[in-house]
Amino acid sequence: MPIDVDLDQRLAKIAEATLQIVEAEGIDGVTIRAVAKLLGGSTTLVTNYLPTRSALLRNAMEHALRDWSSDLDRVLEDTTGSPRLLGLARWACTTTDDDPVLRKLFMELIGRGGPDGDMVDVLREDGRQQRDLFRDAAQDVQANDPDFLADVMHLVLRGFYVASLEDPELWNSATVTPIVERLVDLLTTLAPNTEATARRARSAHTPQFRST
Repeated sequence: MPIDVDLDQRLAKIAEATLQIVEAEGIDGVTIRAVAKLLGGSTTLVTNYLPTRSALLRNAMEHALRDWSSDLDRVLEDTTGSPRLLGLARWACTTTDDDPVLRKLFMELIGRGGPDGDMVDVLREDGRQQRDLFRDAAQDVQANDPDFLADVMHLVLRGFYVASLEDPELWNSATVTPIVERLVDLLTTLAPNTEATARRARSAHTPQFRST
């Protein structure tokens, strides 16, 4: 009789094994054979669910993003106003469990692009959604310039991803959280730049063309 397999559980196990390889060997070490070996089975243990290396990486990335989303929902549950804005900022600079290896995977995917461009699109959309969360939270506390606050927080926190990989002893949750809290306080009370706000609004409605 065929063995019943929980698809979500199997994909989660494959994602976990993929991230273990990324942590130990980098993205170049990820192969179907390597993941199957780590799981203790043949390659069909992987290819029955994820037939290509790109599918392996995408599966790991999407599982990570879902876990992050669930964790953020838990952190922000029943929060409004300043606690929500600060909670979002603190969560975004937290480093626990698999966060370093996930950032490593994301940075490598973004740096390489190419055939994995669809995965970069997923990461880009995740970044935009997080920026929107900051903007909405800033609007709730009646920040003078919610869009500017969201832009700055997005750039700072994405930069933190790189810095936390480059020098984790210096740039970690303990050192960065006070900086982020102070930045939120400064940005919340910053006077709006009406010219910059108008320029962003015009840009959002202007078709963008790529030169060839």
